[in-house]
Amino acid sequence: MTLSQFNNTKIVATIGPATCNNEMLKKLLIAGADVFRLNTSHGNQETHLSAIRLIRQISKDLGIVSTILLDLQGPKIRLGILQSEILLIEGQIVELVNNEQGVDGKQIPVDYPDFFKAVNAGDHIYINDGKVELVILSKEGHSVQAKVITGGEISSRKGINMPGVVTKIPAVTEQDKEYIRFGVKHGVDFFALSFVRTAQDIKTAQDIIKKNKGDIPIIAKIEKPQAVEHIDQILECSDGIMVARGDLGIEILPEKVPMVQKELIHRANIARKPVIVATQMLESMITEPIPTRAEANDVANAIIDGTDAIMLSGETTVGKYPLEAVEMMVRIAKNVEKSNLYQDVSKSFLSDQNSHDTSLIRLFNDVDIKAVIAITQSGFTAQVLSNSKISPPIIAVSNQPDLCRKMNILWGVLPFWYQKENLEFSDKISRDICTQLIEKKVISKGDKIVFLAGLPALTLNKTTVIKYFEA
Repeated sequence: MTLSQFNNTKIVATIGPATCNNEMLKKLLIAGADVFRLNTSHGNQETHLSAIRLIRQISKDLGIVSTILLDLQGPKIRLGILQSEILLIEGQIVELVNNEQGVDGKQIPVDYPDFFKAVNAGDHIYINDGKVELVILSKEGHSVQAKVITGGEISSRKGINMPGVVTKIPAVTEQDKEYIRFGVKHGVDFFALSFVRTAQDIKTAQDIIKKNKGDIPIIAKIEKPQAVEHIDQILECSDGIMVARGDLGIEILPEKVPMVQKELIHRANIARKPVIVATQMLESMITEPIPTRAEANDVANAIIDGTDAIMLSGETTVGKYPLEAVEMMVRIAKNVEKSNLYQDVSKSFLSDQNSHDTSLIRLFNDVDIKAVIAITQSGFTAQVLSNSKISPPIIAVSNQPDLCRKMNILWGVLPFWYQKENLEFSDKISRDICTQLIEKKVISKGDKIVFLAGLPALTLNKTTVIKYFEA
């Protein structure tokens, strides 16, 4: 990948039936997908393992770093298995049952056994990101009668939201624990924890990861109003957040979502933690080859707000145009990133910071260089540069392949795996890195670059090595 092909904003593509094959995954990676999300709410460990192996092999064959995000279902209530899709009509009376499968094709199964204890007459429930709304009329045993307020089509495993209804599902379910063990065993790069409420939920998951001898970072999905209230504590102990607008837009009023999204991104930027904006970004592309103008505007605004990554869900799992959706995301990102408005917003954020490294960051923005090459053993240097939205691309060099995959989620960072044991900064290693980058056509001979490396045991805001270089 050349620097001209590289976009700063990262693209997360969720893998599903439309994309989990060698040909399509290869096309998505070449088109610009950086992170592949595996959703444990669907499929099983066998299908996810197949996807992991396929992604790793294709990335190796192409020589492109890609990241795997394993999304844990969390305390999500879902429909069971329907015999076929059901169209619900406004005013219709339906029956919800505690079965894994509707017995006659008309009953609607729910996979949460205590659903029938939790709900009461008058409660509203929402299905499939709020597209379908029901109101509970009555309940008897393991059967609930409900009236359709807003009709629509429902299908197997669609999510159910019950704002205001208290459930007793733990933050990390037994299924989540099984998938944590699975993820640790097969070396996924991130876990996404669903329906986080407080920092304690993150700590619970971290303890389970450690007990399974893993060291995998956690992205906290912000989907509940409680998480918005505790966002600073959640950011402190998590490794990043996802603004999951589908469930969030049901749990809080839809008109509040835009400003909540902006605030969450802002808080993550201040905390120097990566942030992903997700759900319904290009949803019309599930069935159409181009997005609506409103969707394109939504994606652009998330980038202007300062998100590290933008995510595709149904567009790349079951959509007719998964490749076109990724390509569209890339084109929108590139168009925003080259605009004067976006660059002014990025500089404005930097001017508000009082950290010790702002003068160094301003230097990178002012000098005429092709790239900053950051040699890192922990990813900290790359994270600081990414968070500061510097103008030149950031080539983050590490001899740890797992660290390269983790840095791949950061805005503006192009990870480079240096496949040699010694990575201590020296003129010899600098020359070798430049030679390899030229051979891979990432940079060109004669390009002006700056090398940045932390001295052993020191950090960017203390002492660093900075060297101007001509490739």
